[in-house]
Parts: sequence; C-alpha cells; structure tokens
Amino acid sequence: MACNTCAKTFSIFRPEKGCPSCGFSYCSKCLKNKVFLKKFNSEVMVCAKCKQLTNSNEPNEPKNVIPPDAYYKRMGITESATGDRTSENAVEDEISDRLKKLKEGKQDNVVNTNSNDAIADRLQKLKGDIPSTSDAELRSRLANIKGVPVSALETKQVTPTILPKKTEQEQIDDLMRQYMEQGTIDKKYEDEFDGLVSDIEGRLQRLKGAKSSDQDKVNSQQENNDNSEDEEETVKKIVAKVTAEAKLEGNIDSDPVLDELPFCEICNEDAKMRCLGCKYLFCKNCFKEHADSDDGCDKYELYSPPKNFVM
Repeated sequence: MACNTCAKTFSIFRPEKGCPSCGFSYCSKCLKNKVFLKKFNSEVMVCAKCKQLTNSNEPNEPKNVIPPDAYYKRMGITESATGDRTSENAVEDEISDRLKKLKEGKQDNVVNTNSNDAIADRLQKLKGDIPSTSDAELRSRLANIKGVPVSALETKQVTPTILPKKTEQEQIDDLMRQYMEQGTIDKKYEDEFDGLVSDIEGRLQRLKGAKSSDQDKVNSQQENNDNSEDEEETVKKIVAKVTAEAKLEGNIDSDPVLDELPFCEICNEDAKMRCLGCKYLFCKNCFKEHADSDDGCDKYELYSPPKNFVM
C-alpha cells in the first residue's frame, strides 16, 4: 500500500495512518492538518482535502467526501465522481462489455471476416484473370523454338543426362593427371626461359671477348714501346730503386717499432716506473694506488721512454 497523497510506500519510518474524517490511508507527513470534528468533539489531524471541505462547507450542509487522486489511480477509476458511473459514462460501459466478451471468448468476428473478404476481392480485381497455359500449348511453343514438329516431341522422351559418379581412385587419378600436365607446362616455360638466359649470357661473353682482344692489342703496343726505351734510363731506375730499398731497410733496423706508449695506464701521464707483476707502466701516484702484494704488483723498476720516441 501507498499514501493517497504522496504515493510513497508505507514502511517502518513512514507508518500508515487513517484520516479520521474520510477514512483513507495517509502517511504521517501528509496527515498534518488540525481540524475540529463534531463526531470526536475535539481537534484531530486530517488530510488536506478534508480540511478544505471542512473550511468551505457551512455547519448545516452535509459533507461529500471525495477520494484522492491516488485512490482513483490505484483502483483504476478515471472519473472523480462517486455516484452511479454506469448511467453517467456509457463509453466505459461499452468498453467493459467488450472486455468481458474477449475474456469469455464470445467476441463477434463477423465484421473482421467481412473486411478480409472485401480486401481479397479487391486484390483479385487488381490482379485480373490469371491465364492458364495447357500442356499442348507448351509443347507447341517448345517445338517452335527447337524447329521440330510437335509429333517429334510427343514421341521422343527427353531423358536427363546424368554424369557417372567417379570413384575415389578415379578422382585421385584425375588429380594426379592434372598435376602432371601442369608440371609439364611449367617445365616447358622454364626451359624456354633458361634458353633465353643462356643466349643473353653467350652474347655478353662474346662482347666481353671482343673487348679483351682489343685490350690485349693495346697492352702489346705499350710493351713494345717500353722495350724501345733507352737502356741507360732503365739502369738508372734500377739503381735508384735498389738504393731506396737499402735505405728503407736501414731505417727499419735502426728504429725498432714501439710495442707500447710511454704513458701511465691510468692517468695517461708520463710513465716513471714499470710494475714487475703485470708489466704495465705507471706514474708514481698511480702505482701507489695500483700496488697489491696479493697479485705480485708491489715491486717495480724505473722506466724511461725510448730515445727515438717523438711526442
């Protein structure tokens, strides 16, 4: 149930209370109007409509209690009057009668049947008469299309051609045959392509051979010119070459290649000592940090850079 004014459901925090004047259910928040009623001979809390009726009616005039709107919604009543609804509202009576007939299965379907028949007749008129074609007409048309007499069609039975169903082995053989034919075609095109490639390569080789023969001729001419040089110039060139080679060998022997640079391994300063443990070069400060008796790197020897080293 719900309040007839605010339509909120009753609960523990919103208890249901009855109006002392009209008797309808209200919540405590909607039942807050204080009015004096003769039947209680005291002031009581009534609803808003009862207060309005009490204030508007004269003392000797009888009171007509009108139910609230929420009551009508709950009960399915649309009219606000409480009199005889059957005589006042004929439309509602008709609707209720039709609903009763629908529930009892006694509705009259004559009107619907007549309307369906009328629609079917109108569709038939729109479509018109459907022409019917006999078998003889169909045979004559088919004979005209094929250009044969009708008697030939009547005597001859047309049997549909049904392809024989192949077995699984026959299907496999057909697929293998198709695959072999495809491979033969591919092989043919590959052979043609290889022939074209070999032809082009042969032509390139012939062109390269012609160029090489021309180059050989030029080289032979240059050799003849070289042979015609003066013998004195040749001797001078040989002597100069031998002298240069001797000088180069002397420089190599006198200036050995440096295997290491005379710099500290840590700070790149000039090296002053060599560690006897790891054989690396260090300056004094870096050797103190590097010295370790466990690795044998606590002993050293003095180091001086080679004389032929140039910064």
